[in-house]
Amino acid sequence: MSIRLLISSDSLRNTTFSCDSMGIHYDVSKEGDIVSIYRWESKSNQKVLVGQIQFHLVSLNLNDKVRIGENGEWKKRKDVLTLDGGNFIARTFEGNDGVRYKWKLHWESLQLCYADKDGPNQGPLLVYHRNILPGKESYLEIRDTSILPTLDNIIVTFLIMEKKRREFDETAAA
Repeated sequence: MSIRLLISSDSLRNTTFSCDSMGIHYDVSKEGDIVSIYRWESKSNQKVLVGQIQFHLVSLNLNDKVRIGENGEWKKRKDVLTLDGGNFIARTFEGNDGVRYKWKLHWESLQLCYADKDGPNQGPLLVYHRNILPGKESYLEIRDTSILPTLDNIIVTFLIMEKKRREFDETAAA
């Protein structure tokens, strides 16, 4: 059984990710030059800060900063999402469960896989379905529920990777 996290808008700075049937809800909002990601905690009925991203205007600027968790320290993007071999768009990160994950591009769509088990026969753990038609929502399809405990990290890194993918598309089109 897969889970669909619906994405309310195409903006990476002001949107929501939600699956009402599972009680999953993330709010993404921009304040100044900081993008903040909050998870709604049903037990306390409050929003919990799960991460922040400081994007710089220059797309290839490696000075973008990321903070995971409410009390996490600011780190450079390249230290959170590390380059995976020679692939320009693929990046790996460590989830809060200690497992290494890899974001990769497959037919212009981001997919999340295990970094250490990546191979041609490994299916993705999560797939981004981007809809460009009016009235159709994009969504993240969670194909393996074992990643739910590290969903906070996945949402934060997804926002960074999707921004990178969009910049790559813009550069290729120019």
